[in-house]
Amino acid sequence: MPWEFSLFAAVCVRQRGHEFRFALTVRIAGRLGLISIVITVIAVMALAGGVGVAKSMAPARQSTRALPVPDSPPRALPITDPTQLPRLAFEDLSYQGAFRLPADELGGVSFSFGGAPAAFNPENNSLFIGTHSGHVAEVSIPAPVNSRDVNALPFATLMQPFSEPSNGGIKSDISTDGVTLSGLLVYERRLLGAAVIFYDANNTQKASHFSRPLSLGEREAARVVRVGANGKTGFVAGYMATVPPEWQSRLGGPVVTGQCCIPIITRTSWGPSAFVFDPADVIAGKNADAHALLYYDSGHPTLGAWEGSNPTWGGTTQVGGVALIGGTRTVLFVGRNGSGTFCYGDGTADQALANSRRENGDHYCYDPSSADKGQHAYPYRYQIWAYDLGELAEVRAGKRDPWSVKPYGVWPLEFPITEAGVRIGGVAYDAAGHRLFIPQAPADRHRFFY
Repeated sequence: MPWEFSLFAAVCVRQRGHEFRFALTVRIAGRLGLISIVITVIAVMALAGGVGVAKSMAPARQSTRALPVPDSPPRALPITDPTQLPRLAFEDLSYQGAFRLPADELGGVSFSFGGAPAAFNPENNSLFIGTHSGHVAEVSIPAPVNSRDVNALPFATLMQPFSEPSNGGIKSDISTDGVTLSGLLVYERRLLGAAVIFYDANNTQKASHFSRPLSLGEREAARVVRVGANGKTGFVAGYMATVPPEWQSRLGGPVVTGQCCIPIITRTSWGPSAFVFDPADVIAGKNADAHALLYYDSGHPTLGAWEGSNPTWGGTTQVGGVALIGGTRTVLFVGRNGSGTFCYGDGTADQALANSRRENGDHYCYDPSSADKGQHAYPYRYQIWAYDLGELAEVRAGKRDPWSVKPYGVWPLEFPITEAGVRIGGVAYDAAGHRLFIPQAPADRHRFFY
């Protein structure tokens, strides 16, 4: 019986146009050593209003259309040396289907402009999904449908309504302004969270991670604490993932966390990063040590220069999340990368203005997907970085530096219908069911008032 992995791309909303954009499901059908692996990628679409959807608030209620959790086959022998496990290959991916997030708006909060971060909840076979305003809701996982007709795609239902997950701790322990909810993970029947000051020019942030009950109605939440060293919050205050049991002794802990490519590049990683830590400290409200497995910085730009673009990394790269795939020696980072000429300035859809200057001296950069001032390298693509966990284990053992590790695969992830800005909201991994959820943001262009 093959194992199954599912990748679900969750789609967020934008305020222009009437088009509905959705992503996909990927199915892997390859045999890796003695393990037959199937990976499925499914899009989860967030709408902002006007579409009929059941507003069920019953916690843990499972829809009859929900996607079942696949059974995991028993292992014939325990894994004694995980470095001998197979690695995943890009050829193992194919398309399956999509579903949408609820259009509900409760108390002025919805999934509009949201859809990130994300975490899988094994107790309910459900997802915790973040919003643009920093709230979190729990939604069901309906059976995905393979269709280009958005009306054929099923809606997830709300299982727990929107709630601010830190019980005010983000504002009191980090900052009252400019903080983004950047990571979620269900661990030991608790919901771990991470938040980052998006533009921390002076690198002042210290606290980043917190823990709370899975019931969003409970007001209790541990205080927001520091993970890792002072001054390095921009390397860790983001996505999280559990470490498969066979890798925990080699990597030195049960959970990894990381962050990449946020503003003020000197305070964050120049490419995918991973630091291992023990969430028991966070759950207890104590600062936690973190040990580097992978990162790059200005002194070690292994993947390339920030003021540039290449097929692996550049100034427009974004990393949305990570998953360590049990039964293999692969860790997958998912995000986006720009392949065009790097340019810093104001985006424009007029090619005639490209590389010219405004009256204030700022450059125009050709980028029909964004008029924002910043770095541009249009066009962009969804991308997966595949690393060998054996090499990260060598870093943890002190045999090599964390910036010496390079991905063994850099793969374009093609969605059948995409959004020009090509943004990934996060990653949520179901280790038992072998499903990976990838929020795609903001691909659903439904008109609404935010």
